[in-house]
Amino acid sequence: MTSTPGPDAYTLRAVVELEVALEAGTAVDAAHAVVGDLALQAFGPAVFGWIGEALAAEGREPDRWDVLLADDGLADRVLAHLRDRMGDDDAVPDPPSQDLVWSAYPPGVDPGRARFRRAVRRRRQSALMAAVVPRRHRVAGRHRRD
Repeated sequence: MTSTPGPDAYTLRAVVELEVALEAGTAVDAAHAVVGDLALQAFGPAVFGWIGEALAAEGREPDRWDVLLADDGLADRVLAHLRDRMGDDDAVPDPPSQDLVWSAYPPGVDPGRARFRRAVRRRRQSALMAAVVPRRHRVAGRHRRD
């Protein structure tokens, strides 16, 4: 079972890259169907109009989506506009909470500077030991090729 894509920067970038490829004349029929359906699930049925609307609000041409690939700040503002529009429209899923982040640590655990420094120190010690200490003997059963 797969979950629907989220209305995030990666989904927006996939939609924009595909639209730019289509405008360039690249044949991407199957990819267009898949990414288009994912965009509709993530952002709602009016996503394509909203992207043009957001570009116009930024003072850009609504049909020139390739600027979103070159300017990450603009893409972030367009994504914020899309999420605002999602919140206003009852026919689309609610935008995700801005409080959610990807993290390597569980909630409530802060790795802190001490843990980072300790990892750096261990790396330095491991590199020094590898340079100074002779290698271990080979595992029994393997022959050295001379």
